[in-house]
Amino acid sequence: MPRVCKVTGKKTEVGMNVSHSMRHTKRTFLPNLQKLKFHSDILGRDFALRISTAGLRTLTKHGGLDGYVMSKPVSRLTDEMAAIKRAIDKKQGKTAAPAKKPVHKPARSARLVKKVEAKKAAAK
Repeated sequence: MPRVCKVTGKKTEVGMNVSHSMRHTKRTFLPNLQKLKFHSDILGRDFALRISTAGLRTLTKHGGLDGYVMSKPVSRLTDEMAAIKRAIDKKQGKTAAPAKKPVHKPARSARLVKKVEAKKAAAK
């Protein structure tokens, strides 16, 4: 089980211990994760989440799990929080908007554009 906050996405980071003699040795910085249960009033069930203390403050600020999840778009939520949001939307009868795929237009040089237009004109 990775050490990742389900709200903020904080995870283990790598850094250096620096001694008095400026000798550097690798170390890890772990997020302050707590395993807590949160109740969803809309869904009527509890969710056990490993969240950081910063994530706990965020949930408290938004008025609990439901308030936090409903105030953010799905793209800004972690996978687990997005699943909770989709379940809440389904329970409330809202249909999720389909995700728009970005339109990929290949970069064309002016010379290539002229060549293609010339072929089209010749074909007519």
